[in-house]
Amino acid sequence: IGTREITLSYARAGHYVGEMALLSDRPRSATVRAAVDCEAIRIDGERFKALMVESDSARSAVERTFRERVAANEKMSQHESASDVLEFLLSQGVSEATDILVIDESLCTGCDNCEAACAATHDGIARLDREAGPSFANVHLPTSCRHCEHPYCMVDCPPDAIKRSANGEVYIEDSCIGCGNCEKNCPYNVIQMAALRLRRPNFLAWLLFGQDRFEAVGANVPEQAVKCDMCIGIDGGPACVRSCPTGAAARISPDRLINLSSAST
Repeated sequence: IGTREITLSYARAGHYVGEMALLSDRPRSATVRAAVDCEAIRIDGERFKALMVESDSARSAVERTFRERVAANEKMSQHESASDVLEFLLSQGVSEATDILVIDESLCTGCDNCEAACAATHDGIARLDREAGPSFANVHLPTSCRHCEHPYCMVDCPPDAIKRSANGEVYIEDSCIGCGNCEKNCPYNVIQMAALRLRRPNFLAWLLFGQDRFEAVGANVPEQAVKCDMCIGIDGGPACVRSCPTGAAARISPDRLINLSSAST
């Protein structure tokens, strides 16, 4: 707009771009830039137009997308603040994630229940840092694993201890040798090396409150890599989200997050 470049939308994997100029026979109104490494298929313009003639259903679907994009682009161009939020999310690598922890700072009270619940669920070691991480407007991305589609942490793990579950959670098995490669390779600083603790019951606390106490088990305990595992296997989902009293914390897919930021206008 004028001399300022704004981000209009985000095309996720499996979507297409460039159809607006072909359908309208007008010059392209926007450029496209890859947010992450990807593979793209180029379709010849004449072949595309022939497909529109051959298939009524394909043409109807493309024309519907065309109308939606025209309306969305017009809306975004009139609300540059929404474009700024979208640009912030993309600049923070959100498009690489499959699931990301987001905090609405307009609702967050700073109680740190999320960190406390995370620590209580993971042997006394919190896998997130609420205060750390970037913010823009009311959107805060705390330091917590994003469960990347192509995890950097998996690239150089000697014992192959980092796995992905069938549901997409990236987690670290007990076979971790503490080499620290994953911590170094993660560009989002969400992996830490920590001496794992043992759960030792405190009889008085158990008797009075039904709680356990976590105690360190000596200075020579070897460190292992720890990170958010989205509370895999625990009923109710991530403890950080369940413990938030105001609903400020949410685990959300990047597509939904980006769509919400665009719709906030």
